[in-house]
Amino acid sequence: MRTATADATFAFHHVNTFVDGDRLAVDVITYPDATIIDQLYLARLRASAPITATGTLTRFHVPLAGDAPVTRRVLADIPLELPRINYEGHAGKPYRYVWGAGVVTKGDFLDSIVKIDTGTGTVATWHAAGLYPGEPVFAPSPSAQREDDGVLLSVVLDLDNDRSFLLVLDAATLNELARAAAPHAIPFHFHGNYFPTAGSRGLT
Repeated sequence: MRTATADATFAFHHVNTFVDGDRLAVDVITYPDATIIDQLYLARLRASAPITATGTLTRFHVPLAGDAPVTRRVLADIPLELPRINYEGHAGKPYRYVWGAGVVTKGDFLDSIVKIDTGTGTVATWHAAGLYPGEPVFAPSPSAQREDDGVLLSVVLDLDNDRSFLLVLDAATLNELARAAAPHAIPFHFHGNYFPTAGSRGLT
């Protein structure tokens, strides 16, 4: 047991943690402080006030021994929230890809899906005007050979048509594969999950 100290920051979501040599790599979506909470009160959202409801993907390196300081670096300097990874294959292990909800239109709410390559810092984005996606959930292909071999599932609000749909994206390229329309708008939510059904790889 030991204590390591870093500069203060605020976060809602932890992405992943793994042993990286003689350090622990801890990836978190960070904010400078907790004022983001004030932007998420319902009255402010209903007033359509500009918000910055996304943080930054940041890696903290925590030394496992000795007195070396905790270091931090931004892995991709783009807005990101509701992060997901390939948990089945990489939770608690070295990994490469993070998917999440992002913001393309400055001051708007979550209006895009983002993929970050933590190794290179490159970013891919899916965005369509008037569409607001929720958390993208990764579902691996049954015979996946790569970390990003699978699809992303996200419930998207179509503002113009006042209804929602399930969006299916290729997790590797963010190319759109399909939409499954709902007959009404589904209230915005933060989190979802994918559960393979018995004997198959279906949605439940």
